[in-house]
Amino acid sequence: MYLPKTFQATDPAEIHGFIEAHSFGALIVPQGDGSLEIAHLPFLLDRNAGPHGSLRAHVARANPIWKLAGRPATVVFSGPHGYVSARWYEHPREQVPTWNYMVVHAHGRLEAPMDRASLASLLDDLSAFHERGASEPWRFEHLESDVREDLLDAIVGFTLPIERLEAKFKLSQNRSPEDRARVIQALRERGGPDDLAMLEWMER
Repeated sequence: MYLPKTFQATDPAEIHGFIEAHSFGALIVPQGDGSLEIAHLPFLLDRNAGPHGSLRAHVARANPIWKLAGRPATVVFSGPHGYVSARWYEHPREQVPTWNYMVVHAHGRLEAPMDRASLASLLDDLSAFHERGASEPWRFEHLESDVREDLLDAIVGFTLPIERLEAKFKLSQNRSPEDRARVIQALRERGGPDDLAMLEWMER
């Protein structure tokens, strides 16, 4: 990823928080012929597993991507993004429009398949993460035992220990304080969900 230092995020806690907030990622693994196998999946981040953390996820057993275990892989996590008009700047006749966005790339190698106990733990952890705050959260263990066993037969879990993280938070850091303030105000006025999410990061 092209990553100018102006837009590079380096704080591990901040990057991990971004992954957890935008945990539906695109797993990309090259095949032997140079083509790419891609899967879009919900991931769980284990922050303290290794120097950069580790990711867990699962796919249908019929999905061939898990058979590429051992190959280099990248997971792309995308966050809020949006168009930035040149008319928002102090001198719009001297500028062009751009796009602000936030993205993290996690690089590593797939480890698969998980053993059955680890896979069951992953499913329970996934539901616990996404059911948090519910008055009566659904749990994997709530399934009838035969349904649970059939499900475990039908899927494969994998781990991706993160070897390297790249984070690009392009949020008008290269603009003057005046232009940056104008972009913030314009995003607030436009008020879309991504606009408001970007505002939270820009105003930190």
